[in-house]
Amino acid sequence: MDRALILTYDIGTTGNKCAVFNSLGQEVMSTIVSYETIFPKPGWSEQNPHDFRQSVITGTRRLIEEHGLNPKDVAVIGISGHMNGCIPLDEDGKVLYNNIIHSDSRTEVQCNYIRERIDDDSFYKITGNRLDPHYTLPKVLWLKQHHPEIYKKTRYFINSKDYISYCLTGRMGITDYSDASLTCMLDLHRKDWSHELLNSLDIDRNKLPELHCSYEIAGGLSGEAANLLGLAEGTPVTVGGGDGACATRGSGVKTLGDAYNNFGSSAWIATLNDSPVIDKAARIFNFFDLNGKDMVVCGTVQSAAASYNWAVDILDKGVEDTSDYGKDLGQGIYDKMESMARLSSIGANGMFFLPYLMGERTPLWDPNTRGAFIGFTLSHNKNDMIRSVYEGIAYALRTVLDVYKENRLYFDEMILIGGGAKSRLWNEMLSHIFNMPVKVHSSPEVATSLGAAIAAGIGVGIFKDFATAVDPVFERQYPPDPAQHEEYERYYDIYRSIYPNIKPVYNKIAELQPRQ
Repeated sequence: MDRALILTYDIGTTGNKCAVFNSLGQEVMSTIVSYETIFPKPGWSEQNPHDFRQSVITGTRRLIEEHGLNPKDVAVIGISGHMNGCIPLDEDGKVLYNNIIHSDSRTEVQCNYIRERIDDDSFYKITGNRLDPHYTLPKVLWLKQHHPEIYKKTRYFINSKDYISYCLTGRMGITDYSDASLTCMLDLHRKDWSHELLNSLDIDRNKLPELHCSYEIAGGLSGEAANLLGLAEGTPVTVGGGDGACATRGSGVKTLGDAYNNFGSSAWIATLNDSPVIDKAARIFNFFDLNGKDMVVCGTVQSAAASYNWAVDILDKGVEDTSDYGKDLGQGIYDKMESMARLSSIGANGMFFLPYLMGERTPLWDPNTRGAFIGFTLSHNKNDMIRSVYEGIAYALRTVLDVYKENRLYFDEMILIGGGAKSRLWNEMLSHIFNMPVKVHSSPEVATSLGAAIAAGIGVGIFKDFATAVDPVFERQYPPDPAQHEEYERYYDIYRSIYPNIKPVYNKIAELQPRQ
C-alpha cells in the first residue's frame, strides 16, 4: 500500500465520511459514521459538536480495525466541514452551546437588527453575500441577545471542521478563508475580518479565529488524540476547508473559469474566479477558494434531488428512505422512474413542475415560494408528471446559469458531481438545456473528501499545487444537441414566466401560515 496516505474527515450534515486517499488522489478506503440533527423548535437546527469528535474516533478506529489502515502510512490529515455554523468555545475549549448549523433560520430578528445599522447593498459589497438568517453573523448576535452569559464566556466562535482541528491538535481558534467567508463577517476585498461591520454591531473581533489558507499546517496530532484514534503522534493536520470549497477542487476544477454543478438534495453551480462577483441583485454569493487567493462564485437551487425524492415518495409508494438521489432507493426504483420519464417527451406534454418545495435561493431568494405542477389536463399521466419533475429541476439550474451570463461569466463546459450526476437522463437533459458539454465525474460523491485531501497533500508536499495535484477522471461526457436545445428553449421561456405571475399567490399563502 502507498505509504504516503492522506486521511480525511468530512463533517457533513448527516454524518462524517472518513476516507483515505493515495498519492494519486484515489480513494482506497472509507467509512461513514452518522450522527443526529436536533430540532428544538420550528426553524431551529442544531448538532452536538461532541458527536463530530466521536465520529472521528469511531471512523478512524473502523478504518484501522476493519479496513486495514496502517497508522504509519498516514502522512497527513485533511478536514472538511459544513459551513455557516456557529460553535462557541470558552478559553478551555469547552463547547458552550450546540452548533447552530447552516439550515437553522431562527435569526430573522437579528437580520433586521443588522439592517438597521448597515443597508443590504453595503453588506453584500463587503461580504460578497446577501444578509440571510442561515449565515453565522446573525447567529452570533442571537446568542449575544438570548444567552449573554455564553457570549461573554466565548473565547472563539468557530465552524465544524475547526472544532475537529482543535480536537486533533489542541490548537484552538484557527479557521480558513473559505469558512470565514460564509460567516458574513469577512471583508472579501481586504481578506480580513470586517472591523467596520463588527464595530457597528458591537461584536468583539477578538472572539473570531485566526485566518489561514486551507493547506497550511494547523499542528501535529496531539498525544491524547493519537491515543484515542490509534494514529501516530505528531501526524500533520492541515487547517482544512469548508465543504463548498473542498467540493470545488475535488470536482476537477483547476483553473479560473472552470465550472461545476454539484447535484445533491440541494444543488449549486459554482465557478472559480479571480475576484468576487458582485451581482446587482445579490443573487449569487462568494467565498474564498482553498488556495486563499481565488474566489468561488456560487448560485444555489434549494430543492434539487430533494424535489426528486419527494416525487418518488408521492408517485411511487413503498419507498421508505429517500435521503439523496439514488441513495437507499435501490437500482429498481431508480431505473423505473427514469424509464417512465423517457416515455414522455420534451416538455412533458405541456406540464411544468416548479421545484420550490423549501422556498428558493438563486435567483429568486424568496422563502414564500411553493412547489407546483402547472398545465394539468385529463390527458396527462404519471410519465408526464415524472418527466416534468426532471425538467423542472433542470430548468431551475438553468436560471442559475442565466445569472452568470448576466454577469458576463461564460463556461465552455460543465462538470457534474453529487448523487444526481448518476442519472443519465439528467446528464443528457442538462447538456441540452445548458447548451454546453457536460462531463460526469467518475466518483461524483467523493468530491468533498477529495478536495480536503488535495489541500492536505499540498500542505505536506505530496502535491505541488492545486493546478497539478490530481487529474480528474470523467466517466461520461454529453454534447449538446442543437435541435433538442431549441425545443427545450420553447418550454424554458414558459417556465421562466410562471413564477412572476403566481408570486402574489405565494405571498397570500404565506400569510395564512405565519412563521414561528
